[in-house]
Amino acid sequence: MKRYHKLCFGSLLFVCSFTAQLSGQALNDRDVRQLPFHVLKVDKDTLSINTVLDSGLSFTSPNSFKANTKPNDIYWIRVDFNNTIDTLITPNIWRLRTPIFDYAEMYYLEKDTLIHKTFGRFNISEKMSSVLYAPGITFKSENLVDKRFLYIKARIFQYASNVTNWKIGYLPDSYNKLFTHYYSHKDLNRLTWQYLFLGACLVTFFSFLGIFLYSKKPQFLFYSLYILCSILYLVLPSVNIPEVIAFFRTPIGYWIGIISQVFINLFYSIFISYYLATKKTYPKLHKILRIVVFMLIGIIILDALAFFLAHYEFHLYLLDLQRLLMTIYGVFGIIYLLRKAKDRLALFIVVGSAIFMIGALAFLFLLERFYMILGSSLEMIVFSLGLAYKIKLEYEEKIILQEKVSLKEISALRAQMNPHFIFNSLNSIQHLILNNDRISALKYLSKFGKLTRNLLESSIETKLTLADEIKLLNSYLELESLRFDKMFNYKINVAKDLDTNNIEIPILLIQPFVENAIIHGLANKEYGEKTLTICFKKQENNITCKIEDNGVGRIASKTTNSLMKKQKKSRGMEITEKRLDLLTHTQTRKNTIDIIDKYELNGIPTGTKVIITILDAQKQSI
Repeated sequence: MKRYHKLCFGSLLFVCSFTAQLSGQALNDRDVRQLPFHVLKVDKDTLSINTVLDSGLSFTSPNSFKANTKPNDIYWIRVDFNNTIDTLITPNIWRLRTPIFDYAEMYYLEKDTLIHKTFGRFNISEKMSSVLYAPGITFKSENLVDKRFLYIKARIFQYASNVTNWKIGYLPDSYNKLFTHYYSHKDLNRLTWQYLFLGACLVTFFSFLGIFLYSKKPQFLFYSLYILCSILYLVLPSVNIPEVIAFFRTPIGYWIGIISQVFINLFYSIFISYYLATKKTYPKLHKILRIVVFMLIGIIILDALAFFLAHYEFHLYLLDLQRLLMTIYGVFGIIYLLRKAKDRLALFIVVGSAIFMIGALAFLFLLERFYMILGSSLEMIVFSLGLAYKIKLEYEEKIILQEKVSLKEISALRAQMNPHFIFNSLNSIQHLILNNDRISALKYLSKFGKLTRNLLESSIETKLTLADEIKLLNSYLELESLRFDKMFNYKINVAKDLDTNNIEIPILLIQPFVENAIIHGLANKEYGEKTLTICFKKQENNITCKIEDNGVGRIASKTTNSLMKKQKKSRGMEITEKRLDLLTHTQTRKNTIDIIDKYELNGIPTGTKVIITILDAQKQSI
């Protein structure tokens, strides 16, 4: 005898028991003695057991049945124990094992009275302990009719079975645990890939459901529902939980499990429409998708009516029609997308759909559910990669859009700052003219014209090389020096390891701070040398600019009646801070502006230092 492995009933065991059912066999080689039997087929449920026994109706060999079973057929089965009577004496209770029927009744004698006991998929007479094997039905040797026969009335409506494949046998009831409590090596191998599929489905389902709850994008919802229906159809009816087994052994439970194949196609079609945005990118395919969706909804409604009104043949016809139509639609969709694909997203649908169709067709023709589970598993991997790829594309599009919005905002800020700078320069020229300093005014006007030309030439750019920015600063400082009659000295220092021609920074980023140092710090200083120093250096991957003056400091400038007190308040600093904020809008770190007040040991202000740190300056583009 083979070794058998007992499985823990508390674990989530599940199998695709429909595979065994489709083969029409409930027996294997576990010491079950097979019995001869004969079959009588009728198309109406009008015969009683007494009519069958008394009318002399002809039972025939199962090998004479060439056609598969039909939902409306009723099968009377006469099981013959004539050659095994001697073996029935020893044990008190025996177990009859049969093919899995949907509805079945066993007729037997009980104290010389002919009675019956129900069994089958939807007439469970005892608790199910196995997800692979039905419990069978018990009898005693004295229950045999004419000390030789047991009679069974059976009906199969959920699939087409072949009577020639049926096997009926018996074994002692105490040995029945080999079916209901133990699993062989073959059974365990069959269970393993089912465990993996359910685990992968659950992880994928909750992952994409979570993404939907976060993003509110319907494509993730319908893909989650697609996976949930795959679980319902392929594995959940066979999960080894008594309550689950009991539910799917009821008519409504069975219908939910079998109709899930239609819901799979329904949610899959809706998912495709959102994933590929077919309404916009593939309008012809979108129209076909809408027709398919309404068709599937119609099939679900009609099938529910047919099943629960016991029109089982029409129920099977609807399911077959759905499979045929979805196969045609799937082939058409794959060909259409291969010819009209506008991006890589369509290729994920093509590959995933092709794999799933191959698995589904293999299951349909080979009657082995493993192929469909394998196809679904590979398809889930492909679609998960496709959804991840779409998330990446959407993220990149969002970043590009944010950059475009930032550029528009920055352009508006520059439009404010440049007029501000030009207005201040014109005021300075006016001041020189009013003071009758025409030579200085002409020099100032000449340099102002040169600087203005440079600004206009660079107006379409959002950035300049550091070398060009330094040239603009030099031109500006020359203007301010002329304006204030060279009352201050200035110097621009650039670190030797700084390649100013290959580093780009936002245009006129430094000028407002330089202007602030001159107007508020140096211009208000009455005595002593007035100096302004600007230093550029590299610090790791960043550029730092230090603007340092030895003016009166910020506190003193606020209380001094300076020239700027009489003018409109400068917005240069405020605008530059906004530009830097936009510059780091999509970064995890920020550009920084540090303003430091300098003091002597006795607390007297000695000027101001501004340090501007520009992150990843070589890659910035404002």
